[in-house]
Amino acid sequence: MQRSTYISGIILLILGPISYFGSGTNSLSAFIPSIFGLALIICGYISNNERFRQHAIHAALTIALVGIAGIAPMFFSDLPDFIKGEAERPWAVFASLVTFITLSYFMYTGIQSFRTARKNR
Repeated sequence: MQRSTYISGIILLILGPISYFGSGTNSLSAFIPSIFGLALIICGYISNNERFRQHAIHAALTIALVGIAGIAPMFFSDLPDFIKGEAERPWAVFASLVTFITLSYFMYTGIQSFRTARKNR
């Protein structure tokens, strides 16, 4: 679980500058995925300590859930225009897409990890 925390965090951390410089606008909101990524990386680092592992991974999954809940409304409302090539801010929709997929996959792997841990008890 630590590895997927780091990988998801790095993807999101890199996505912020890519969407900021790729869009050509000066909107700091392009760095929102980076904030989530940094939070996941910090949780991954904390989870290296066996004593805090469970709490850190739970915190990381809570952060992912907040991110999914925050990004889903904008993502799903702008996705049809993005698919048609008519999105007003295509870089924002692309960043939302990558963020949504990354956080959703992270949630999926976390739930699978919890289920496996429960079975092994």
